[in-house]
Amino acid sequence: MTGTETGGATGGSMRGDPEDPLGRRLGALVRQWPDLARAAEVYRVTLPLLRNVRPIAAPIPLTEDQARRKLAEGHYLLHGVTLVFDQGGARGLMLGLARNLEEAGLVAVSPIRSALEGDRLVLEELLGHVAEGDYPSLAALAKELALHPPLLWTLAQSALKPTLRAWCGEFAPLVHTAGEWEKACCFICGALASLGELQGNEQGKHLRCGQCGADWKIPRLQCIYCGNEDTSLLGILSPEGRRENVRVEMCDKCHGYLKVIPRFAPCSPEELAVEDLSTLYLDCLAQERGYRRPCPGEMGLDRRSDEGIGLR
Repeated sequence: MTGTETGGATGGSMRGDPEDPLGRRLGALVRQWPDLARAAEVYRVTLPLLRNVRPIAAPIPLTEDQARRKLAEGHYLLHGVTLVFDQGGARGLMLGLARNLEEAGLVAVSPIRSALEGDRLVLEELLGHVAEGDYPSLAALAKELALHPPLLWTLAQSALKPTLRAWCGEFAPLVHTAGEWEKACCFICGALASLGELQGNEQGKHLRCGQCGADWKIPRLQCIYCGNEDTSLLGILSPEGRRENVRVEMCDKCHGYLKVIPRFAPCSPEELAVEDLSTLYLDCLAQERGYRRPCPGEMGLDRRSDEGIGLR
């Protein structure tokens, strides 16, 4: 099972396709908020390359009974799993992403592209840090090679998304019959939920994972981080002059916050990335008032696997 050995030929394909709804959405965002131009350009040149890409890791066998046990123990489904990556597929996909970004004018990615071409990056280590949510270790690795840590993290994270989404499509049906999951972290990959959605006519509250696209329902009047149900300590911030019903939910017990958007139908994984970017002003609004998004370790959920991560 391999990824695609891609070059820079597809760079800017979203920008050049006026019929692409995500491309139009990104263009509208930049016109409204010019400060988002750089971030929007990253999405514009990477999202098309991640479409229809084969997973860069071997399949993971998981039965419903195994899923039930993991959830009952409070573990997400990829916890403790040995991930075996395809070196050629991973290298090809990351090179394609780096070249597209470089052609789009992101010169800071040039040293990363050069390191990939020269095989100076140990991909099993790099992708392992991303799969475990271990940014400090990746940053240390990047600094050893004089690479830009946030950009290397974003590149590797993007390369891993098609694989995580494939696993989500395979494992999510197991969870629907294996039990309930009400944590703030994804039941598939352990990443912190990107945002919340109020779905359907009943406006049921769901959390969405920006990494694998997972969707899970949670109680409406409860803090997703600390479980607080005291409504006197739960609040909502609704900015004026913005999209109707888009808001921030805050908890004055743990000082966590969650962005929430109304959606009749769930966002696709691609749309989640754009929704997260388009609601960046909500993050600023909450953080200016002293609220924050906890990391998984603060909530008693360690994303670091007990097993190693291999490369073939």
